[in-house]
Amino acid sequence: MKKIILTAFLLSSVSFVSAYADIKMDMLSDKVTRLEKDINALNRKIYQSTPSNITESVSEQDGLTGNLEDLYNRVSAQDAVVKDLTAKMEQLEFQQKQLDERLNKMNADIDVRFNMLQNEKSTVTSSKEKEAANKEVAQKAYDNAYNIMKKGDYKAAEGAFTTFMKDYPKSSLIGNANYWLGETYYARGLYEQAVGIFADGFTKYKKNSKAADNLLKLGLTMNKLNKKTEACTAFKSLATEFPKADKKLKDRATAEAKKLSCK
Repeated sequence: MKKIILTAFLLSSVSFVSAYADIKMDMLSDKVTRLEKDINALNRKIYQSTPSNITESVSEQDGLTGNLEDLYNRVSAQDAVVKDLTAKMEQLEFQQKQLDERLNKMNADIDVRFNMLQNEKSTVTSSKEKEAANKEVAQKAYDNAYNIMKKGDYKAAEGAFTTFMKDYPKSSLIGNANYWLGETYYARGLYEQAVGIFADGFTKYKKNSKAADNLLKLGLTMNKLNKKTEACTAFKSLATEFPKADKKLKDRATAEAKKLSCK
């Protein structure tokens, strides 16, 4: 949001400065035009004031005082005015050049900032797209392993879930994959291997939706290994460890504890 506001501010600044520059340039142009007119008028007066014209002017106009020297003084004064106006024109041209340079620099700076914002936006978008693509690929790999297990090919499912956990360790499905991996061992009577997997699922992925299932299955596996004490501990602690667990799951743990006469 801050980046969007900054971009809008920079663009509005450019518009304001450009508008101001246009107004300033129009003012300068008007001044230059007026100065050029003044200079041209003065030049005409100077070139028209030849010695013969001066003599005629002195002799023909009634009430005209002064002499040739006075008229030349006036011409010299006009020449000074011309020089002053020329200096002012040069100063205005210099100011116009400075304003153009400042505008060009500002435009270049805004272009750089805008491109940086565009690149950052592109990078974020690309990162999100990549993350979404990886999530989709991980989901397909998980679904493939799960479908293999549903068909009863537990050995192949073991390999598929093991590969999934290795390739996508940060996937949100990692806890589920761990649980089903344990099931592939349990279904084949490989209880020693299953115990380790269910224990990992209960401890490493305790916030996963299958965490309570791992604890129940850990108790069942311990019972298969004739470890009644450990099995009872698992069954009795399920409701305490996971008070929000599904009621059927908690009821199953209570029933298994009764079967073993857990104290």
